[in-house]
Amino acid sequence: MPHLAIAGGPPLLPQPQPRWRWPPPDDGTHHAIASYLAAHGPLSPRGAEGIIGECEVALATRFGCTHALLCASGTMALYSAFAALGIAPGDEVLCPAITFHATATPLLHLGARVVLVDVEPDTGNIDPAALAAAITPRTVAVVTNAMWGHPVEQEAVRACCDRHRLAWVEDVSHAHGAIWHGRQVGTWGDICCMSLGAEKMLTGGLGGALLTSRRDLYERAVLVGNYLFRSRQRTDGGDISDPRFAPLARTGYGLKLSCHPLAAVVIRHQLTHHFETWIAERHASLQALRRDLADLPGLQPPTIRAGVESMGAWYGFKPWIDSQSLGLSRQRIVAALQAEGIDIDVASSPPLHHLALFNGFPLPNGRTPQTAPLGSFPAAERYASGLLSVPTYTGARDEQRRRELVAAFRKVWEHLDEIPR
Repeated sequence: MPHLAIAGGPPLLPQPQPRWRWPPPDDGTHHAIASYLAAHGPLSPRGAEGIIGECEVALATRFGCTHALLCASGTMALYSAFAALGIAPGDEVLCPAITFHATATPLLHLGARVVLVDVEPDTGNIDPAALAAAITPRTVAVVTNAMWGHPVEQEAVRACCDRHRLAWVEDVSHAHGAIWHGRQVGTWGDICCMSLGAEKMLTGGLGGALLTSRRDLYERAVLVGNYLFRSRQRTDGGDISDPRFAPLARTGYGLKLSCHPLAAVVIRHQLTHHFETWIAERHASLQALRRDLADLPGLQPPTIRAGVESMGAWYGFKPWIDSQSLGLSRQRIVAALQAEGIDIDVASSPPLHHLALFNGFPLPNGRTPQTAPLGSFPAAERYASGLLSVPTYTGARDEQRRRELVAAFRKVWEHLDEIPR
C-alpha cells in the first residue's frame, strides 16, 4: 500500500487545513475600534490631529526616524517617496529584479525609467555588485526591498549610493523591525516605506507609512498626498515650514493619499500591545522550523546571514527546492505536500521582467512605461524557480500546525519515490 496521499495512501491530515491568516483574533482590537467610534472619533480627520498623529509619532519612535506619514497603502507611500525626491521623466531608478511589483510601479506612473538589477542567489535581495554595474549618468536613485524580512547588504548599498550621490528608498514592507549589525532596517536610506496592509506584521487591513529623518522630504511627501489642512504652513496649523510652498496651502499637489483613521486605530493598537511579542514569537517559531527542515536533502531553508540580528516581521518563510538534485519538479513536490492536507504553495512573486507592465504594456493614458532593456537575470530566475511558500507560523497558537507541517515534509521526503513524475 502506498504511503503518500498523492499516490493513493492515507493523508497525514484527514481534512485539508484552512488557510492560515494574520493577524490573530484579538478582542483588544475590537475594543479599540469600538472605543474610537463611541468617542465620536472623526472618520475623516482634518489633518494630523488625533489618532493619525498619535500613530505617526508611535511609528517614527519605534522605527528610528524623525518623521512618519501615514498613507493609504505601501504603494502610495512609495509614490509619495519618489515624488518627494523629485523623480522626473527619464530618470533612471535601480530596482531589484525580484520584489513585489509595487516597489517599482509608482515609478512608471512618474515617467521614470526602471532599471532592473539581478539579485543575490540565496536571499533574493539586490546584488550590490550588479547594482554598482548598472549605474549610468542618468541614474538618480535606488529602491530596495528586504525580501521576506532579510535585510539587504545595508552598508554596501549605502556606500554605493553615497559614492554616486544617489537617493535610496528602502521598501521594508517585509521587514518591520529587522535589524542589521545593530541598526534598524529603514534608517539607512533617505526614505523608508512600508506596507501596513494585508498580512503584514503590523496591519490595518489597508495602510502604509513613509518614514524619514529629512524634514524637506517629509514636507514634500505631505504635499503630494494631503491638502486643505496638512498642506498649510506650520504657523497656520499645518505641517509645512518651507515658505516656498505657501501657495500650496489649500491644494498641496492635489492628491488624497491618506490613511483611514480606523486603520490607524488598529495599527496603533498592535504597535502598542502586540508588536514586540509577535516578533519574538515568530522568530522562535520560524527558527525552529528552519532547524527541523535543515537535514532534508534538496531543501534549503531560508538563509539568514551573519549580521542579521532580527528578521523582524519575517513576512514570508520561503524554503528553496533543488528540483534537479531531487529529480522532481517543484510543482510535483508541492502537490504531494498539499495532498497530505497542509497549507503550502509555490511562491507567487515572479521576477519583474516576466510581468507585462515591465514589458511595454501601455498605461491608462496610452503612454508606454519606461524600462531598461530587460536582458538576463540568471540569479533571479534561479531563485524564483525554487521557492516554496509556507505560512509564517507564530507562537503557541500555531505550534500544532507547525509540527504538522514538519511531519508532512518528513513523510514526503521519506517516500519521494512514490511521487508520480
